[in-house]
Amino acid sequence: MPRAFTLIELLIAVIIIAIVAALALPMFSDRDGDRLTAAKHRLWADIQYAQAWTIANPSSPARIRFLENGYVIEGPPDGGAVRFDSGGFAEASGVKLSVSDVPADGIPFSHSGALSVGLDAPEPRIHLSTEGGVESVDLVLQPTSGQIRLEKQTPTP
Repeated sequence: MPRAFTLIELLIAVIIIAIVAALALPMFSDRDGDRLTAAKHRLWADIQYAQAWTIANPSSPARIRFLENGYVIEGPPDGGAVRFDSGGFAEASGVKLSVSDVPADGIPFSHSGALSVGLDAPEPRIHLSTEGGVESVDLVLQPTSGQIRLEKQTPTP
C-alpha cells in the first residue's frame, strides 16, 4: 500500500527549505556595500591606531602612506601593508582607494595625534569606492586635531 506525505511533513519540509534559502541568499547578493563598509572601518581603525601609537611613542611617530590599492602603516613594529584585494584584506577586495590633499610621503602624525602638516594645510581626503563606482565614501582628516570625518558620496545620475 503506497504511503503519502502528510500535511505536517510537507509544511516542515517547506519551512526547512525557506530557512536554508534565507541563509544562503545573501551569499549570492551584491556585496559591494559590505566591502566598502569593511574597507572604511579598517582604514578608520588604522588611522586611529597610528595616532595612538604616535601619542604613546612620540620619538617614533607613525605615518600612513597610500598605495594604488591600499596603504602602509609606517612606524609601529606591527604596522605593515593593507591591500584591498584577495591577497590582502579580502573582506574589502575590489574597493578602489584614491587620495587628495595628502602629502606625497603620506600622512604623518604629531605627538598629539594631529597631523604633522602646516596649520593652513588642506584637509587630506581619502576616497573609497566600489569597483563600479556606485557607492563611495570619503574619510576627511582635520589637520589641527587629527579628527576623522566621514562624508558619504551620493552617485550622480
